[in-house]
Amino acid sequence: MTLHSYRDRTIGVIPIRLALGLALLGAARLAGARSGPALVAFVVGVFGITFVIFNDPRARFVRRDVDPPDAPPDAEVAPRWRQALAATLPSTVAVAVLACIALVPQPTLAALLAGVEAGLGVAALLSLARIDPGLYVDPRSDVVYRRPS
Repeated sequence: MTLHSYRDRTIGVIPIRLALGLALLGAARLAGARSGPALVAFVVGVFGITFVIFNDPRARFVRRDVDPPDAPPDAEVAPRWRQALAATLPSTVAVAVLACIALVPQPTLAALLAGVEAGLGVAALLSLARIDPGLYVDPRSDVVYRRPS
């Protein structure tokens, strides 16, 4: 069994999301988006998705008192690069694909989606302090384990 650390996945995906967001903003500018509207759309995307992530009303229904089982002793931890790439699915990849689709017909929309991409990175960065470093997940079954340090 190969496990992924929630914290390592988050740390690994932050630079990917931020770099993709900035690259997509540059692509939107090259595709014809004027700088003023593109920057406003980018900032709205960053703040909008960050606000939505931290104010999700579904969070009220999540049970926080569940104690995850200990990880099996033979479980291995995946390399950080593999954890980071796994963390890009589906949200990071989907937003990037949508931004690429919007580039030619709607470059300002692509800039907004670039902001959403970067905002996912900002939200991940802001959530680091709340992630328990002892929590690991089996990506095949989505079962959460606690791994003693």
